[in-house]
Amino acid sequence: MSTAERLTVYTGTATDVGQHRDNNEDSLTVAGTLCVVADGMGGHEAGEVASRLCTRTLAYSQMFTRPGGMTEEEETEFQQALEAEIQQKTEEPQTNRRLRRRKDTSVLNQQILKTIENIKGVISEADEAIKNTLGLRAGTTLTGAWLTHIGEQQMWFIFNVGDSRTYRLLRSEDVETEEALSISNGPIEGLRLEQVTVDHSEVQYLVDTGQITALEALTHPRRNVITRALGTGNYWEPDFWVIPAKPGDRLMMCSDGLSGELSHNYMARVLATVEHPQDAADVLQMAALRAGGRDNITVVVADAITESDAKVRAEELKELTHTDAHKIAARIEEFDYEHTTDTEEEQFHPERELHRGING
Repeated sequence: MSTAERLTVYTGTATDVGQHRDNNEDSLTVAGTLCVVADGMGGHEAGEVASRLCTRTLAYSQMFTRPGGMTEEEETEFQQALEAEIQQKTEEPQTNRRLRRRKDTSVLNQQILKTIENIKGVISEADEAIKNTLGLRAGTTLTGAWLTHIGEQQMWFIFNVGDSRTYRLLRSEDVETEEALSISNGPIEGLRLEQVTVDHSEVQYLVDTGQITALEALTHPRRNVITRALGTGNYWEPDFWVIPAKPGDRLMMCSDGLSGELSHNYMARVLATVEHPQDAADVLQMAALRAGGRDNITVVVADAITESDAKVRAEELKELTHTDAHKIAARIEEFDYEHTTDTEEEQFHPERELHRGING
């Protein structure tokens, strides 16, 4: 029996070519509860193709339409195994509680690992699609978050390849600020923006090994060199994080064109003080452009909300956008009319077809 209402995502997205690029090699997708950002690389628009192949492969995968990526048969097997585990727990003596707690989650953990392998399989399909289409001439980074449930456990599956990032806004309690638009100051008490993913880049390796500091990494000459990417024929193993999901969660996925232009504190304050995810995405994009916009800029802000709350918001949006034109369109079947043309219109159509034929 369900103990909590299912969650879904309420999102805002923004992408821009930036101030110094000729084309946008970033791509994004929001498909159901899956949110993905990819940053392509490669000349002659090949990077643009690579990132779009990546996001399309994930968006079209049927796996992300099923709870935990499980088929009906797999879900039945999971439920049976879970019930058997619970039954075994109740029959065990009260001693050795630590071992029983470990067993409580063994079936769930096994399924989580299977889901991770399934996601990795879809990412592998994207890698193959890029290689087959572009012949190793381009590649793309990838980061994404998928909100799903396995049994009664609702969770985020977060993954990345390269230096596109996923962040999570952490609140110790509801944050109140005197001036919601004052987002350029320091940190907000009781709030923290956590970078969930870890960059696959040369400078991140240098930071991890203590050769340079995080501050030095911001201006390091090789800060844009990544060590993993899809479609290049090189190592691309994704990293995964599985995080329990709850109503009110806010995640942000972005390309380095955003995170490279804005400070950590600034992004945190925007995500904390701008309520609607679309407004937050727009504010972040415009700030990155004002800061220089040296690269393509892409951001997805995703809030976890209950399905009933999502229905309420959809109705509110429908009411806000409802106009008299909608009423007219709804009554169109009441009108019976016959289309006629006059002599002038009849002469115009052949001329238009002739013009179209001459010009292509």
